[in-house]
Amino acid sequence: MPSPALTRRGVLASAASLGLAASSAVKPLGLTGTFANLRDWRFGHSRPDATVRRKSDLDRFFRYRYIYDQGRLDGLWSYWSKHRDYPEGDPRSLHVFTADTLILKGRIPPGGGLHNGGIESGMLRALLPFTEGMVVEMRAKLPRGLGVWPAFWINPGVEYPNATFSATPWPPEIDIFEFFVWQHRTVPRIMESHVQVNGHPERYGNPHPLFTRMDDGKYDPGIDFSAGFHVFALDWRQGAPVWLLDGVELQQVNYLWRAPPAHILVTNQIGMNLPGVDLTGMKAEPDNWDYTLDYLRVWKRLA
Repeated sequence: MPSPALTRRGVLASAASLGLAASSAVKPLGLTGTFANLRDWRFGHSRPDATVRRKSDLDRFFRYRYIYDQGRLDGLWSYWSKHRDYPEGDPRSLHVFTADTLILKGRIPPGGGLHNGGIESGMLRALLPFTEGMVVEMRAKLPRGLGVWPAFWINPGVEYPNATFSATPWPPEIDIFEFFVWQHRTVPRIMESHVQVNGHPERYGNPHPLFTRMDDGKYDPGIDFSAGFHVFALDWRQGAPVWLLDGVELQQVNYLWRAPPAHILVTNQIGMNLPGVDLTGMKAEPDNWDYTLDYLRVWKRLA
């Protein structure tokens, strides 16, 4: 059963206690049980414990477009930016290593601008098949500025080693988080976490919360998620995924995954084409559009 409800102050205290202790990969933060670590991607070109130091390392485990169109789709209709993949060392790179992080950049290329297709940004699509009984955890600092839309999610489909693909039905989809920085907001503050049914909840077990600290999938702990690093996780228990923030369980939802195994996505989305969105006052501020990753880890639950 989930732990008793915590106050917002309790969640903030949990976040403040992370520090260097977050580098341990013994088990996912806040979870009990026994786990086998399947992937431990620790980013940075100089940190002693890094496992991914350069773009060529990243290429072994990730792709930089969506799985659709044989892995070539470079964006979705709902946002402006297009995802690009430049060679290592290219000054246009959108996957930039610092000493101890990986940054998914957002930039306006020559001839671009604040409009649909006028921005380039980085994304990661992990090649590892992700299934029920696994946990994914990411420590990250999010972009800021009106119009940014950072996301962390899982989507159906597998790219095989021979560059062929499984079926890619949609839904299902589990949004570990989305932050809509819109309607005159300038910082990512409200975490949204949902499951997708596309108007047919009966196909996915009529999803409903088994417990939640969220308000209709939204959680506002009073944090500016661009001001520091936080740990976001999905414990994909069979038929009942659990969302965690900084080791604290936020919600568990009844949800049946009726599709091939999933893949993990980390997407720096900028600009929005959604109905009713007000981006009045949005500025070209690529220095604020950095989506910064410390680590990304995947476990298999053993007990």
